[in-house]
Amino acid sequence: MSTPGSGNLQTSSQHANQLGHNALQQAESGIKRSQQDVRTTMDGLIRAYGGKDGGAFQNLLNEWSGQVDQITARMAEMMEALRNTGLAQNRTQNEIEELITAAKNQHAHLGDAAYGTLMGGK
Repeated sequence: MSTPGSGNLQTSSQHANQLGHNALQQAESGIKRSQQDVRTTMDGLIRAYGGKDGGAFQNLLNEWSGQVDQITARMAEMMEALRNTGLAQNRTQNEIEELITAAKNQHAHLGDAAYGTLMGGK
């Protein structure tokens, strides 16, 4: 007995994982570009901006950049989790298909044996 569309759920879930991974990858890339832009601007400003307030400004930007590094590290972890989930889904799907094929083959073998017994018994 087959369930209509049951394969679509697996495919849909894999597609959703891929979309999530792609979105995170694009966001991470954008964040890193912005971080580099801020660093470039920061380097120029720090040379021109001296004194205690310049040091405080540099500390602020360094703190911000460190927080950005933490965010992008978490995003990388999320992307890895999505990759691993996708691999696990593929493995599970393949294992299920192998089990179904094995059960089908066993059923066919048993059916052939039963038919042979019935035919031989006549």
